[in-house]
Amino acid sequence: MSTKKPFIKREGKRIGTTVSDLLIRIVLIAYSVIVVYPVLWTIFSSFKTNQEFYKSAWALPQGIFFDNYRNAWETAKIGTYFLNSVIVVAITVVLTLILCATTAYVLARFKFWGNNFVQTLYMSGLYVPTILGIVPIFLLLVSLRMLDTWRGLIIIYTVFSLPFSVFVLISFFKTIPNELSDAARIDGCSEYGTFWRIMFPISKTGLITVSIFNYIWVWNDYLFGMTFITNDLKRTLPVGLVRLTETLQFKTEWGSLFAGLVIIMLPSIIIYALFQKQLTKGLTAGSIKG
Repeated sequence: MSTKKPFIKREGKRIGTTVSDLLIRIVLIAYSVIVVYPVLWTIFSSFKTNQEFYKSAWALPQGIFFDNYRNAWETAKIGTYFLNSVIVVAITVVLTLILCATTAYVLARFKFWGNNFVQTLYMSGLYVPTILGIVPIFLLLVSLRMLDTWRGLIIIYTVFSLPFSVFVLISFFKTIPNELSDAARIDGCSEYGTFWRIMFPISKTGLITVSIFNYIWVWNDYLFGMTFITNDLKRTLPVGLVRLTETLQFKTEWGSLFAGLVIIMLPSIIIYALFQKQLTKGLTAGSIKG
């Protein structure tokens, strides 16, 4: 009898674990369907003609109708807005990486008077709502003659991206062993050489994480792009999407509207799919040490 009791307990535990895993899988599958279905429906609807859409909004398209993408790209100027967003996002991400990486490295690896104060100052930027800065930033850009320019918009995005980026990279740089920097100094590297040749390449995972988050925010931002850019030819993609909505909804060209949505979503989906592992590693790196 004594030999059967542990077996019964293990069986009960195994059955309980199996039921628990099954419930978790069902919940995750249901959540995945809720998230994925609207995306798939948007993609399918972008290939429909107006007649198909009004006949049945939920049915699959009878064929592939690429004219919707041509209308959205050319007629509604989505192509121009897309290029504007690519330029603004690329410069913002690169500039933010350079500034936040150097700042976070110094704050994480060097001890000096005021170190904690500077870190606290950066962290406090995470608690400032962006909406509160609209009026003073607008007046500042007017006084600097940078209103309605990509230069002013890029500087604003970079400044608002720094607090979160520095916060993530400080935790990441603290996980790097001190022996690596000590070995580089023994080999004759200066502090600048140690950072650019050793630390910067090693921190690739953290840099990718910061880049993806900043890209998603800048790519999808509507508030700053609408407020600080008044020239229609300089506006970014989220603002252009609103213009597309206002233009096409009165023309009942719903297929072109969904095509514009797909054009905006597709880069984010591709980037997240390519860098999903690096993103997960970067978010959990700071929990190992520090």
